[in-house]
Amino acid sequence: MKITQQSLEQQQGATLLVALIFLVVLTVAGITAARFATNEERMASSSQFRNTAFQLAQTEIRSQMAYFGDQANRGLLQTAIDLTKANAAAEPNATLRQRFPDLRVFTGLTALTTAPGLTQANQLRSMGKLDCATFGEGYSFDAYTCRQYEMKTRSTIADSAYSDQTQGFVFFNLK
Repeated sequence: MKITQQSLEQQQGATLLVALIFLVVLTVAGITAARFATNEERMASSSQFRNTAFQLAQTEIRSQMAYFGDQANRGLLQTAIDLTKANAAAEPNATLRQRFPDLRVFTGLTALTTAPGLTQANQLRSMGKLDCATFGEGYSFDAYTCRQYEMKTRSTIADSAYSDQTQGFVFFNLK
């Protein structure tokens, strides 16, 4: 088979076409890789903000619990008990309202944890009386009244990542 000048020119055009197609494929692969890297970076950042919001919410709950541990600061617990259905914040969960008919939600708690861009929303819920005998033997049950509470905190960072955390606790009060 003889190779002529005309067939060589046709082959050079085919080589150029294959090289251009290969270049387009590599460009598309590079753009896709850059998009995936950006998406992974956003997901990692979002996860980091969620973890920070979780830690801030847990810190707020622990701070409030320590605050209530001081006898002088327990007035807020009584305030939550004294709320009536008329002036307590409404509980949207019908199951909770049915299970705890004495449920009162107090939203006037001051946030004890602060950070730049952090918004804290705290609720103290008085769930009602509890039988002190459920805590076992060895207590003078008749000398105490027991009340259930929930501390609910929502920590929001810069209007994006948030964490809702709830901690239940019981206070033994002398009659």
